[in-house]
Amino acid sequence: MQSARFIINRLMPFWLVVFGIVAYVFPTPFTVLTPYATYMLGGVIMLMSLTLTLAALGEVFARPKAVIGGFVIKWVTVPLAAMIAARVFYAHQPDLAAGTILDGSVPAGVSSNLFTFIGHGSVALAISLTFVHTLLSPFLTPAFTSVLASKYVPVDFLAMLHQMMQLVVVPVVLGLALRYGAGEKRIKRAEPFLPMLSAILLYGIELGLISHSAPAIRNNLDWVPVVAGVTSMLTAVNLAFAYLLAKGLRLPERQARAIMFDVGVYNSGLGAVLAGLNFGPLSVLPPLLNSVMNMIIGALLAAFLHNRVPPSEAMQGPARALRPSPAAE
Repeated sequence: MQSARFIINRLMPFWLVVFGIVAYVFPTPFTVLTPYATYMLGGVIMLMSLTLTLAALGEVFARPKAVIGGFVIKWVTVPLAAMIAARVFYAHQPDLAAGTILDGSVPAGVSSNLFTFIGHGSVALAISLTFVHTLLSPFLTPAFTSVLASKYVPVDFLAMLHQMMQLVVVPVVLGLALRYGAGEKRIKRAEPFLPMLSAILLYGIELGLISHSAPAIRNNLDWVPVVAGVTSMLTAVNLAFAYLLAKGLRLPERQARAIMFDVGVYNSGLGAVLAGLNFGPLSVLPPLLNSVMNMIIGALLAAFLHNRVPPSEAMQGPARALRPSPAAE
């Protein structure tokens, strides 16, 4: 079991790179997965919702300053940074610009909870923020994308809202119903397997989307290193600004670390699927590359902070003992 976890989950950045290259070089066998990318993403989000509890929702009301601060930092700085990057680097590449902005308008990834745990951040706050982002993203993601990306490509707000309802709200409701319908004990027994199942689904999403987009990527191969550099820069900038703004709000160190990972690591798998549904095939490249850079940079930063334990702080809440599941990117 430990070996399987290490191979499937802990080596995720490695496998994301390998499967991306394989799907690009040999796309034909994997195009069969493309129509099922939305269902696989729904599966990832449903598995994520199996780890959510009503106690996490209670934390939202127990620590309003930190939750409100993290929410505002996330939904102001990340879309703004994505818009600036699109204007500076992709002014003449509308699909890349739209993909970057859409990716900057998706909710936080559940991997941010894992990195928060490893980096000695406030896990209770991280779970609360993920819960709030996920619930409100069906409205916020289409709104930000429509306002910021319509300069480059046509954006259908209502169509994207409908997609977000299908991709986020329905899986979350199903996951919560399954959690409380099946019982806490059964879900607890299944939890060790959830990260592996989620990772396998994420690999399937990448194989399907990259294989479908391979011709467009091949025709614009010179843009791949540019996109990789821009996504790496955005990840680093978002992490740094989130931490500094959280400290500017005089939040404790553990909460500042939680907000940093919440803002810097987001659900690029969702961004890639939405980009593929709404824009040209090249638009999936920024979110797919960002999913890799999120994992690599986030994991390195979490490992760096792991040996730098902040002083013990109050208000960690009962959810501190919860170990987040890396159910998505």
